[in-house]
Amino acid sequence: MTTDPKVGLLLGVEMRKARRHRDEFGEVIEVFADRPGPKTVTGVVVGWVLFTALTFINPGETPLLAIAPGVIFAVMFGLILLYLSGERLIVCERGILVGSIAPGIRPYAIPYRQVTPGSIAGVAGANRYLKEAGLQGQIAQSTLRASWWTKNGLHFVACSAEDARRGRRRFTLALDPIPRSIDGRWIWFAGTGRQSARSAVEVIARAASAVGYPQLAQAALDRGVVELTGNPEDAALQLPGHPPVHGGGIR
Repeated sequence: MTTDPKVGLLLGVEMRKARRHRDEFGEVIEVFADRPGPKTVTGVVVGWVLFTALTFINPGETPLLAIAPGVIFAVMFGLILLYLSGERLIVCERGILVGSIAPGIRPYAIPYRQVTPGSIAGVAGANRYLKEAGLQGQIAQSTLRASWWTKNGLHFVACSAEDARRGRRRFTLALDPIPRSIDGRWIWFAGTGRQSARSAVEVIARAASAVGYPQLAQAALDRGVVELTGNPEDAALQLPGHPPVHGGGIR
């Protein structure tokens, strides 16, 4: 049974995606959505307007042909916005789901028993995460769910993306990183959107403690939230489990 009454009102994609893992992870406790901000949404709308306006330079011969490109572009840009808006951190009774819930995509499933105790840290200033981790400008990684609009999030060390994918072979396989933590495991990051990262830490700590992982829970509460500086020299200090970063690279 869920511990947050708001979750009972969450009807939709999040619940359908989480239902696949109910036997293992139990009920959903809370959902954190990392949706694009107003600037990103405005940019998508402006893009649609510009593309549509260009079609009127040489419109179709009939009204239907004239408006058809605008409708097609609306669908295209709507799908872009839909997929950009899919990132979730779903906290369940016995684990968390991380990743996109957009059509055709399933989030990664990570039980609390596979999270390294002491590695959980709430993150503020998450738009500086990739820069501090020495990964700015590099190819996206399946375990680091950070976008340009992400302000708050959760850092932790856990199993590989392949394990969390539960045997499903996907196109993101090429984006799976190598183990980079100081204990030879995988570093994860999940955005919490406009909601405070502290809320995510507290919810996870309560859930983990309730199912027999008090060390994981207490260490997360003790660490709390860090405000990232964006300086790679601070990565090992601010992001538990992260190796030292020097000169924009990991050593």
